[in-house]
Amino acid sequence: MKRNSILKQILAAALALVLLLSLAACGQSAPAQEAAGSEGSSETLRGIYEALLAPDSDYSQNKALYLDFYPELEYSESLEADRISLSRKANGNEYFTDSTTDFVLDGDYLSAVIAADDFVGIARVQEMANAVAGYLGMEPELVSGYLNGLSDPAIETGNFSMTEDEAAGTFTFRLYIGGPWDMKELERMVLSEAVLGAEPLGEDYTSQGGSVGKMQYLANGNADSYTALFAEYGELDELAYQSIVNMITLRKPVGYEAFLADFTELKALETDAYSVDLDPDDDTIAEIMGERNRKFSYVLVRFGSEEYHEEENAVYVPDAEAFADFYFRVAAGIPQGTAGASLAAAQAACDLLGFAWGNELYLADEDTLRSNMSEAWNSLTDEERAGFDANFPALDALVKSCFEDWQANRGRFEDAGVAQTMEELMENGTAQLSWETLSAHTWTLGNSED
Repeated sequence: MKRNSILKQILAAALALVLLLSLAACGQSAPAQEAAGSEGSSETLRGIYEALLAPDSDYSQNKALYLDFYPELEYSESLEADRISLSRKANGNEYFTDSTTDFVLDGDYLSAVIAADDFVGIARVQEMANAVAGYLGMEPELVSGYLNGLSDPAIETGNFSMTEDEAAGTFTFRLYIGGPWDMKELERMVLSEAVLGAEPLGEDYTSQGGSVGKMQYLANGNADSYTALFAEYGELDELAYQSIVNMITLRKPVGYEAFLADFTELKALETDAYSVDLDPDDDTIAEIMGERNRKFSYVLVRFGSEEYHEEENAVYVPDAEAFADFYFRVAAGIPQGTAGASLAAAQAACDLLGFAWGNELYLADEDTLRSNMSEAWNSLTDEERAGFDANFPALDALVKSCFEDWQANRGRFEDAGVAQTMEELMENGTAQLSWETLSAHTWTLGNSED
């Protein structure tokens, strides 16, 4: 795994966490505790440790989220004279493994050596970077985007580094903690092919999101109808303009040639084929990316007819029959105690995640979603309900484990013949959000009591 791909993993983990925590309510995090063995630690190291364990930190919120679903997991943190150590024990949970990440004080840096396939450790780097940002008074949103922007090998900085030891199969990450980062490289970070990929749009619906430097984006649609919302920290400037040009050049929605000829500067446009809105309203932003962040300025780019987008905004929610046939009965139909049960579960997990993502359930109206799910549940036989109740907890755990560490779970899906499909879902920006929405409403539906 090379530099770009490992940092894209950090990007995906960071984006999914930011979006997920903005759409789903997490449990309360425990307050920061006095660190065992912290005697002799520097004021800076102690401050970073306290920022890491603050209730609103990325680490604490991520921890609370997992404990809400998997209370058997055991987290521990320690502060010593020369390091901060973060551990998690699976305690028998078959979908997770024990993990420990040490951030060692090395002069004005925190250093961590992490295996190339340890995605939990890689996520800890992002969380630690945000704790450093909090302690040093930097903007966490900028630090996250800044690290993602460093996936461009042409950009080098003394604030963060990553070196690969191919023989050992590890990466060494170093975070500067001697003072606030100047992050002057932010002015060079735009959405480009290195982040977006070069594949143009086709007939299939796609969804992609991410952040680089000051820029965040979420784009949905296909070649005939495409919506991309961009957000830039501070005021819109040349970074936003170049990011828009790069995305449209790469994605090639219908009418892109005329758009690029017309869009010679950052300006509002309105034609039958495309439009640029430099001041989208709060409701439009919320429909696409969640509640407006007042630290950012937004620009909305659309391709396709206005009638299509009006229909698109009225998010489709599967009816009761679809939930019954393609969700509840699929999960209920997994055989128990047979040789093929594990493969059947992998196939079902892939099908159910595809159902959640394909219907964009993270955007669904909550009342309609719950009503249709309840009606579907009530239409099942007692045997089907019992089968679903028996199978769903393990299916839910399997899907969520895949989002945390896909490589650790890939083999099971390869055996079932659905690894490629599942991997594509893992790489999608909204599949996890849609599954979390479906899962949360399932757990609170009161299935066993209906």
